[in-house]
Amino acid sequence: MLNKGFFVRWFKAHGRVFPWRKEDTSPFAFLITEMLLRQTRAIVVAKLWEQVTGKYPEAKTVAEASGEELINDLKVLGLGNQRAKALREASRWLIQHHGGQVPSQLEELLKIPHVGDYAARAVMCFAFGQRVEIVDTNVLRLFSRYHGQVLIPDIRCNPKVWQWARELLPRERKKAPQHNYGLLDFTADVCKPGGPHCEICPLVSSCTWGRKHLDKSELP
Repeated sequence: MLNKGFFVRWFKAHGRVFPWRKEDTSPFAFLITEMLLRQTRAIVVAKLWEQVTGKYPEAKTVAEASGEELINDLKVLGLGNQRAKALREASRWLIQHHGGQVPSQLEELLKIPHVGDYAARAVMCFAFGQRVEIVDTNVLRLFSRYHGQVLIPDIRCNPKVWQWARELLPRERKKAPQHNYGLLDFTADVCKPGGPHCEICPLVSSCTWGRKHLDKSELP
């Protein structure tokens, strides 16, 4: 069965390494990271992360950059125009409403242009160390398979998923980031979208999907 400590242990043993997971990463760098990761593989973002966050360490540097400059710096990620616009609008909002600082409260984070529920909660957890659950489409997929339930793709319309995510949070606040990183890494490396690695999954015996396909030679 899933338990509160599983994903913390998974992260310690198998966690992925990315530059933004360092302890000294600023809240603004975390916010930028979440905006860059949207529709983009983490390994691609990792290649230019230090360059981008080094050049734009705070909201002011992004807000003062020209659109052309930002687009050029982000073009390798694709969607350059959209990303540049989003970063500038978010940075200007932070300057206007929070003196350039990233707030730690969910309601304030959600007011930032182009910041949705997942990104807001990720910043709360990873930047500020708060004990908060995070759910994205990958986590939704994991819970759907594990519990054997067909879930609505819109995460906002799945209160049961949020309940499961809250129930799994470790009691100790300091372990919440490791837990959530472990959850994200597990869904990226094991419970993958097209071809889950049920043959190596430590949850297979208690997973509805895993038990269904355990004896099949051709996994879905």
